Amino acid sequence: MKNFIITTIVFLFSLVSGANAADLEKILIQNATVITASDSRVLENTDVLIEGGFIVAIGGNLVANDAIQIDASNQIVTPGLIAPHSQIGLMEIQLERETRDDSTKYFSAGFSIVNAFNPSSTLIPHNRSGGITSAIVIPSAAKANYSGLASVFKMDGELDNDVILKDIAMAISFGAGSDSRASQILLLEDAFNKALRFNASKEQYRILADFDYDDHTIRDLEAILRVLNKEIPLIVRSNRAKDLLRMISIAKQYDVKIIFHGAKEAWRIADILAEEDIPVILDPMDNIPGSFDSIAARMDNAYLLNKAGVKILITSQNTHNSYLSRQGAGNAVAHGLPENEAIKALTANIAEVFGLSDLGTIDVGKTADLVIWDGNPLEVSSFATRVFIDGKQISLVSRSTRLRDRYLRKLGLE
Repeated sequence: MKNFIITTIVFLFSLVSGANAADLEKILIQNATVITASDSRVLENTDVLIEGGFIVAIGGNLVANDAIQIDASNQIVTPGLIAPHSQIGLMEIQLERETRDDSTKYFSAGFSIVNAFNPSSTLIPHNRSGGITSAIVIPSAAKANYSGLASVFKMDGELDNDVILKDIAMAISFGAGSDSRASQILLLEDAFNKALRFNASKEQYRILADFDYDDHTIRDLEAILRVLNKEIPLIVRSNRAKDLLRMISIAKQYDVKIIFHGAKEAWRIADILAEEDIPVILDPMDNIPGSFDSIAARMDNAYLLNKAGVKILITSQNTHNSYLSRQGAGNAVAHGLPENEAIKALTANIAEVFGLSDLGTIDVGKTADLVIWDGNPLEVSSFATRVFIDGKQISLVSRSTRLRDRYLRKLGLE
């Protein structure tokens, strides 16, 4: 294990993508099939012109003699995929605590991971080569049922590239665990009520900077207030249908915006979720009843939710392989989800739910986060041939490709 860690550390410094990505001012992608993930849907034999990091033109037979030209005939262009729930940049090796920055025992609701994100993580090029260009990064655990605050990062690996959006959502878990569901609800209600009382006498507590208000720091209470003021949504990881209904009741009681994560039994209350306009983050590959909380799990959950009008966001439960969200999307298509809706669940829906207005679709004026694929991106046999982030072509070299090439050379198969 220690030798593996040393190897990983060596690769941390060799996989920073920016060193291999020239600052290209103008790029013309030609003759591609463009899946826009917007109202335009799919455009055949289409060109996309990138300039200054943005998409400046989309159409047929575009002319830009001063641009670097890329022939994408028989290839597919999509928006860069967005991981809606991951610990990319916070975790290297799950079983090695010293490589993890995704949890804390000191904070609860106010645990922000912005200052822990590692742009040189080996997981970034690994997932980027699978089409992930941005990620919603969420801590895995804090005090009580809280995970903490989510932030958005680009997957370009640049040391000077700061967070896109900081602390854009709060995450909690609700369901089977070490404590009764009744207790979890009471604790959440108590925390919300404490934050409201804190808000009424905020100046008094700011004078006492180190004061802990009933096991919640001032940082925690201020974060909860952001949820109560509808500045940020509350991501609730839960699976059982009745638990989802309980959280909807809490959301109505305190007038907060919620997003469900996991939600294996969400299909049972699909009409309610659609009526309440509650998005769902789900992994279509995580479709078996793994616990008593998900007895009613089924493989067409994504299809049934989309059919009812629920906005779905597709993720992968495995942070190390967040790019497998596209495999999950393909699996959802195999069980009835329309293909265009699957692409949107990997891109446009995520951008819309989390307020990433310049990402998620291929439209003029949007940031040029794009992926060129050698086949259908929802097929496991297809691969990204080029990835662009902010209009720059980014290296597809990763630790995995280096190991592959190393052994191919040894076998004389390179």
